[in-house]
Amino acid sequence: MKLTKNDFLFYLGLIFAIWFAWTGMVWTYNAALFIAYPIGIISLIIWTVIRNENRKRTKFIPIILTIGLILSLSVLLCLLIWD
Repeated sequence: MKLTKNDFLFYLGLIFAIWFAWTGMVWTYNAALFIAYPIGIISLIIWTVIRNENRKRTKFIPIILTIGLILSLSVLLCLLIWD
């Protein structure tokens, strides 16, 4: 099995999207702005490069990024309301 450029970009974008969804909720000292959001933007750029390659496979990246953004903003909103 040969690993192509698009396969590598897909796996890298998927790992970055999962990283964003996982660390985007860390708003202590605004850490999400420095740890999660740059990686999320890189994942979004990778997805725009490979989005026409395989529709079934590449649809997971924006779904994970959307879930991560919703979780991140909801944690930020809760922290702003109750702190």
